Amino acid sequence: MSDKQALRIALVGRPNTGKSTLFNRLTGLNQKVGNYPGVTMERTMGLSKWAPGVLAEVIDLPGIYSLHASSTDEEVVMNALFQEDPAEKIDRVIGLADGTNLKTCLFVFSQVLDLGLPAVLAVTMVDEMERRGMELKVSDLSEELGCAVVLVNTRTGEGLQALRQAVLEAEPSQKTPFFQPGGVHLHWLAQVQAAKQLATPYRAWLWGLNQTEDAETIHAESGRPPQRARTDEAIQRYRQVNQWLRRFFIADPVKDRRWTARIDRVVVHPIWGSFILFGLLFLLFQGLFYGSEGPMNFIDDQFAALSGWLTDHLASGFFSHLLTKGVIPGIAGVLIFIPQIALLFAFISLLEESGYMARVVFIMDRFMRPFGLSGKSVVPMVSGTACAIPAIMSTRNMENGRERLLAIAVTPLITCSARLPVYALLIGLVIPDHSFLGMNIRGVVLLGLYVLGFVAALGGSALLNRFMPRKKTPAFLLEMPPYRLPIGRNVLYAVWNRTKSFVTEAGKIILAISIVLWFFASFGPDRKPDFTQDHAPMAIEESYIGHMGMAIEPIMAPLGFDWKVSVAVLSSFVAREVFVGTMATLYSVDDEDSATIRAQMARQVDPKTGQPYFTLAVGVSLLLFYAFAMQCMSTFAVVARETQSYQFAVIQFIVLGLLAYGVAWIAYVLLS
Repeated sequence: MSDKQALRIALVGRPNTGKSTLFNRLTGLNQKVGNYPGVTMERTMGLSKWAPGVLAEVIDLPGIYSLHASSTDEEVVMNALFQEDPAEKIDRVIGLADGTNLKTCLFVFSQVLDLGLPAVLAVTMVDEMERRGMELKVSDLSEELGCAVVLVNTRTGEGLQALRQAVLEAEPSQKTPFFQPGGVHLHWLAQVQAAKQLATPYRAWLWGLNQTEDAETIHAESGRPPQRARTDEAIQRYRQVNQWLRRFFIADPVKDRRWTARIDRVVVHPIWGSFILFGLLFLLFQGLFYGSEGPMNFIDDQFAALSGWLTDHLASGFFSHLLTKGVIPGIAGVLIFIPQIALLFAFISLLEESGYMARVVFIMDRFMRPFGLSGKSVVPMVSGTACAIPAIMSTRNMENGRERLLAIAVTPLITCSARLPVYALLIGLVIPDHSFLGMNIRGVVLLGLYVLGFVAALGGSALLNRFMPRKKTPAFLLEMPPYRLPIGRNVLYAVWNRTKSFVTEAGKIILAISIVLWFFASFGPDRKPDFTQDHAPMAIEESYIGHMGMAIEPIMAPLGFDWKVSVAVLSSFVAREVFVGTMATLYSVDDEDSATIRAQMARQVDPKTGQPYFTLAVGVSLLLFYAFAMQCMSTFAVVARETQSYQFAVIQFIVLGLLAYGVAWIAYVLLS
């Protein structure tokens, strides 16, 4: 420890045990928290001071069901726990166990103890245990396991100090091993342990079962395939766990106040559950427009007023024009959509925290099967409504490689939050603000675009499913968490973090591109920058960007896009939401009265017809183009990384681009 800067502490446990919430409590960070599998897909680390002179580096590992690496997230955990490099080696493990589901949690923790690592068991959901009349004999279980067992309430922070102290004092358990491989494997285990210099026989067991050559050796010596060897281990471990529970766990059914089973009779019903799901989605998108329209208009008006005030009070020149026509429109193009994005993230966080998101996965499983997918594919698709990047990364918890590739191929079609600013701007521009049967038409159109994304993803998966080699699909197993009252702090953290991420990450890109576009829109081949003279307006068609736009306009003209829209579409490959900032910059460069973005776009005139340029045909064409196109450089990069194939990413980008072009062209022709 003397050569290390911090004590490395890993959080290991099954999904839905409060692992990420505990991580936030221990580090003060705001890791994404959710009540469904697949939230944490990579290691997340945070530093905090636990005692005088003791700095703890807490590592939040993905939730797992076993240390046998059958999926990518389980490989992440196994690799972390097997790390022998002194600079990366795990010093302590905090095993997480849901107090209402100890059986499956103790299975994983017993595997951790058999690795020979100093560990402490943190039992969470203690408030839920009390409501259900459950009692755990903590000291007796601690004695049996050979390690400290601490009750922790991650909602209130109760038990955290005791947990920290127990972790600092932790030593490897002297009660292990809890699993003993059969005698037929002992010779092979000794060879693997010596060859790989592994600390315990169980490390050799896990290593061997996950290595092809060693697994074949097991098969040859015992006559049993590796899967049967894993099954034998599971049977032996669960026998041990059942003995512990019979001796140390008390559950009084009379005091069990669970309503989960009764509620689920309706919520996960094939018919009523579907109605509830789509009803909630309908309310969400109605609320996105009704709830955000006022704040969005207020932000837009304030930036327009600020730009006008600066124009009136600053001396005309290069820098004032940069500020009022480049910087401010770029910032406005980011901040105006914060209300809608915050509302969307708040709704998704409530679903995750309450436990309903797991029900969404279950409900959708029966619909996904005909398309070559399972309910596990719903996790990346639902996550894709926030961002395609973590959604694609969340496919790592899929054991079926074929299904994983299908999910990666179609996830970019799911409407993400980056599309929301584009949709909001265009829908507000070309869709009338009317109501029908009490429903806001704009909200219905937005819901329709989200549904279109899911339908397109399923359709694409069905098509690919016909051509990809088929493999047997494993049974879909899902642990259904109990319903829980969302923790307000976690919901606020989620909204704050995701909204801040949009502003800081996408905002920096949008602002930078807005300034670059302002420069190319304010100067041209015949007019060079002059910092010493007043900046006189010039025709934007004569600027650098005007020349570039004119060059690509013939390609985009069949979709109804003029050269300005074509430039915005091209620049948005950096990030979809850049479209809004680009339009704001292009239309503000030669705008003298500093109107709002929507007002500037609304008064654009088609020079050929003399009518408003942004008609229903142009607006719908743009909406459909962004619904299908993979206009995101980051998504392209993460697809290439996760599939280990740039060819896959290039083909995906081209196919989705051609699809977007074709659908937008059809819409424009039909509506013109």
